[in-house]
Amino acid sequence: MGKTALGVAAVRAGESRRSDRLFDDPYAQAFLDAAPRVLPDEPAARGPMAALGAVFHAHGVLRTRFFDDYLLAATTAGCEQVVLLAAGLDTRAFRLAWPDRTRLFEVDLPDVLTFKQRVLTGLAARPRCARLVVPADLRGTWSPELVAAGFRPTAPTAWLAEGLLIYLSSDEAARLLTMVGELSTPDSQLASDPGEPLRR
Repeated sequence: MGKTALGVAAVRAGESRRSDRLFDDPYAQAFLDAAPRVLPDEPAARGPMAALGAVFHAHGVLRTRFFDDYLLAATTAGCEQVVLLAAGLDTRAFRLAWPDRTRLFEVDLPDVLTFKQRVLTGLAARPRCARLVVPADLRGTWSPELVAAGFRPTAPTAWLAEGLLIYLSSDEAARLLTMVGELSTPDSQLASDPGEPLRR
């Protein structure tokens, strides 16, 4: 399991322990427990790395709550489908109060989704919407796998590319966003991290 996905899980687990938390992810700590020794036990207390870690933590907390609100607003307004691109260890299917008939697709690499499902199965976690898992590499052509999993291009969709574009080259990002456009109705929506630089 990659450090980035577990790092985000660590942020969400930490926020969930706060009494004034902005969200609650009751599954995040279980992912960390299932992959010991991947992340350092104690972050650096001082210096540039500590400052960078604090920024990463704050950004992760705020974007999680922001995108929680975005997805719930989009589905309440009529988007029947949600697609999480590079879903990682996201547990929104399990922790958010979705409108009836919401269908949520999680797209990510097979090993990420396998690890995630193993942990969630061990917790007997039950999704609060129709959850469909799509193993695929977002650097390639992934739309056939999404459609095969039951995605309907004619239905309004809320897309989320959280923490994804920064890891793609400009060409890869353009290809991914083109596929999103080809699969979207005019009343679909797309959200991503603001200001993410694209690699050349």
